[in-house]
Amino acid sequence: MSSQKIQAKAVIFDTDGTLVDTLPRFFVVFNELIAQEGGKTISWDEFLKRYIDDTLDDVILERLGPETDLHKFWLKFLERYREEDAGSKPINGSLETLKKLKEKGIPIAVITSCILPAQRLKLELDSLGLGEFVDTIVTGRDAIKDLNEKHHFSKEEIFRIAIEKLGVEPQECVIVGDYWNDIRDGKKVGAKTVAVLTGLMRRELLEKYGPDAVIKSIADLLEVVEFSK
Repeated sequence: MSSQKIQAKAVIFDTDGTLVDTLPRFFVVFNELIAQEGGKTISWDEFLKRYIDDTLDDVILERLGPETDLHKFWLKFLERYREEDAGSKPINGSLETLKKLKEKGIPIAVITSCILPAQRLKLELDSLGLGEFVDTIVTGRDAIKDLNEKHHFSKEEIFRIAIEKLGVEPQECVIVGDYWNDIRDGKKVGAKTVAVLTGLMRRELLEKYGPDAVIKSIADLLEVVEFSK
């Protein structure tokens, strides 16, 4: 990672764990699906540990059996995720950072792997006071073929669609996310990447995928990225 500021003309934000704290929602939906399939649910403390260690796949196989189709489980999860709302709230600095970027005239996209219409996510962002700053939204529904045929957490096509809608070249865009696939797939499409630690993923795991910068939260974004029109 370079000590020089990243140069960018547009930004793509992941939603969950980056702009909005939805971890309690993740816990609720994950347990609902486990219970629905006849498995024993997981406690909050155990969930946090396994989430941070990125071993929830192991939990699914332990609870539901080694023959469980992980791909189908996570696709169901992505379809149901935004049907629940267990106390979601903006992450500190989200509103202020989006406002500053909007004042600079920087194009802003927000994405999610969740499979739902973009308008539904827009309504959620509006309810949290974030929607007015967002220029475009891309969801897993827009890239459903990619999710079905590749990995359930693939974001390559989602990022490509978002970059095209923003009207910039991939190298002119910075992708900000809290999960390893944000960094891996952001680099695959040729964008700059910034990892945030608000999603609780271990720093060393995020760094393994080579982000251009790692910051504590979105509040620190302008310290590592210089935006220009």
